[in-house]
Amino acid sequence: MAHAQCASFRENIPAYALGALDADEAAALEAHLRTCDSCTAELADFRAISDALLMAVPPRRPPAAIRQRLQARLPGASLSRRQKTRRLWPSWSFGQFALGMAIVLLVALNVFSLFQIQALQRQQAKFARQIQTGQAAFAMLAYPDTKSIPIGGSNITGTLLLDQEHNSAVLIAWNLPPIADNQTYQIWLIDPKGQRTSAGLFRQEPGQPFASQSIFSTQIISNFTGLGVTVEPAGGSSQPTGSRIFKVDF
Repeated sequence: MAHAQCASFRENIPAYALGALDADEAAALEAHLRTCDSCTAELADFRAISDALLMAVPPRRPPAAIRQRLQARLPGASLSRRQKTRRLWPSWSFGQFALGMAIVLLVALNVFSLFQIQALQRQQAKFARQIQTGQAAFAMLAYPDTKSIPIGGSNITGTLLLDQEHNSAVLIAWNLPPIADNQTYQIWLIDPKGQRTSAGLFRQEPGQPFASQSIFSTQIISNFTGLGVTVEPAGGSSQPTGSRIFKVDF
């Protein structure tokens, strides 16, 4: 009688040992196994055989592509991808974003203000030179021993105000030829032997029809016999290298 009751369950023991039995039949078999020692022993035999078969086959690592596809189907895969995306793109609060924009704006304003200050300083320096030259010219015109030497040649006109007693001079020139941004006018004092000594650099200011430049020599101007102006590279030269614009004899 007991054998007849176990017959239907024993048919399912091999499938149960391999984990291939459906849920309802597995539940019924498990209930029977709790009261039947014979079927429990037979299940143990089948499990020993199945374990031996598994150990007889060497383990193999699945191909990477198949493994990635299987991992992508796991429930936590989409969550992991979202977490990686959040790490790559950090979330900023509105306050942090506003603070960052304020810092960028402040830096931009500081840079703009620096450029503005530098432009104003250049303008102030230019006006200071012009005022200094104008004051020197007025003072020299008021001095009775000041020589006024005309400048002429190649459409260039002007005057050289020369005060040899006070070792100073002011050059005022009209219609100077235009020069490039990387060039400058350079003044040369000429001694009796024809040697040239630099006496300053100048440029004609944009929008002005003339150029003026004060000349304060470290040497005695009366030791020189003339003055010349050439076009030189920006920053000047140790000796004349460019074309001569004009020459004035004292």
